[in-house]
Amino acid sequence: MKKSLNKILAGLTLLILLPLAVAILYEYTRINENEELITSVYKEQLETIISSVNYYSEDIMSNWAGRIDVWMMHPSDSTVLKLLTSENSSILAIYAAQRSTDLNTIYSSGNEGNSTFVSQLLEKERQTIGKLISYHKSNYRKFHSFETPDGVLMTFITVDKNLEYVPILIELDLRQFIHQHISSRIQDIAKDKFLIRIFHEESGATVYTSDKEMPSHMTFDKEGGMWLFPGLSIGITLRNESIADLASRRVKEGLILAALVMAVLVVGIWFIYSSVKKEVNLAQIKSEFISNVSHEIRTPLALISMYAETLEMGRVNSPEKAREYYQTINSESQRLNAMVDKILNFSRMEKGRYKFKTEVCNLNNICAEVLGNYQEHYNGADISFNADSLLPEILADKVSVSEALLNLIDNAVKYSRDNKKIEITTGHEDRMCFVEVKDNGIGISKKDQKHIFDRFYRVTRQNLANEVKGTGLGLSIVCETMKAHKGRVTVQSKPGAGSSFRLYFPVIRKSN
Repeated sequence: MKKSLNKILAGLTLLILLPLAVAILYEYTRINENEELITSVYKEQLETIISSVNYYSEDIMSNWAGRIDVWMMHPSDSTVLKLLTSENSSILAIYAAQRSTDLNTIYSSGNEGNSTFVSQLLEKERQTIGKLISYHKSNYRKFHSFETPDGVLMTFITVDKNLEYVPILIELDLRQFIHQHISSRIQDIAKDKFLIRIFHEESGATVYTSDKEMPSHMTFDKEGGMWLFPGLSIGITLRNESIADLASRRVKEGLILAALVMAVLVVGIWFIYSSVKKEVNLAQIKSEFISNVSHEIRTPLALISMYAETLEMGRVNSPEKAREYYQTINSESQRLNAMVDKILNFSRMEKGRYKFKTEVCNLNNICAEVLGNYQEHYNGADISFNADSLLPEILADKVSVSEALLNLIDNAVKYSRDNKKIEITTGHEDRMCFVEVKDNGIGISKKDQKHIFDRFYRVTRQNLANEVKGTGLGLSIVCETMKAHKGRVTVQSKPGAGSSFRLYFPVIRKSN
């Protein structure tokens, strides 16, 4: 039977745990690969964020270019130009290069010192201007920036009312442009998750940062250039941890979750195994119970049948011998009746159908009555009774308590072998009355003490189940009886040193 249960456990383990264990092991071996994959995905997301900042910058510049396009078609209407410059304090000056070389300052914030520099720049960058015109002819407006002593020249191509291509150069205060237009976008992105900085690539000087407390020197998870301003870069990183840390944490969390799932499955499998084992053991115990009961019934039936047949055939000539046969038939009949009553009572108790008829009684009287009625039955045992004269009264069902006490005495006699000295003691403590049955028999191991009150359970050590006959219901009936009386049963025993069973009953509380 044990081998079959072990096979069931092994089968469940292989069926459920093995695939999961293989999956966890596979994921563990791929930790680095998974971390690299997660890192790659996050870097792509960060790159998308950087691109969104660049697209936003281009949208602003395209809006400016569109408004200048309108003004170029209607140069007499200065409203458009005034609104553009008044709304954008980062614009220092706007230049228009008529016929690509003649520089015309169409707006200045008050500093015209860079017009000479701009003229020289136009002459030097003829080829670049030509490329911008070519892009415009292909319906694509490209922006190109040049550095100036005071900022940046943002250059693009427009068309005047004569449909001639005109280079427009907008001189910007770069720091002001970023603070006025880009900072809000960066703050919306950063929130509490990211740290973002715009800085000069060569010097590393900070132009703008999403957090004023950001360290001046730090490593970013992703860096990317600003498309409109090639000298600037955008750096972005997670606020509280790096991408590598995040990837590692995610992978470890996955492994921990898988391990927890495995632990739950292990507990589940063990629960199933324990339940199956319990049911199998119960079935085996029931089978042994039927076998034991059959044997217990067969012996008295054989005696009754044999003696009755002998008497019926008139083979007993002596009246004394006939009386002995009648006594044997009577005692064996009582034995059978007691056995059947025990089985029926247990069945009723287990189903809650047994009706306990409680009354005020004294444990001393119950013990004395049991010993008096069964004195001849235990004629070979040395039974002593130590009664507590001050024992309080209890509410109990005399019949069931007597049967419980009788079961304990019967076990004490059966398992005492040669030394059949039995001590029965009554007493009271902590508002409880007790009766104790103590023997000097073979004792009970700690392992067996956990199960002796289970139904059908019998100690199998040293072939006791075969040496000492019984149904395995006696102590179960005792336990059920004590539960019904709101009491308890305790046992103290050591192998080879005898056993002591106590039945505790609550005393009747006196009302004031």
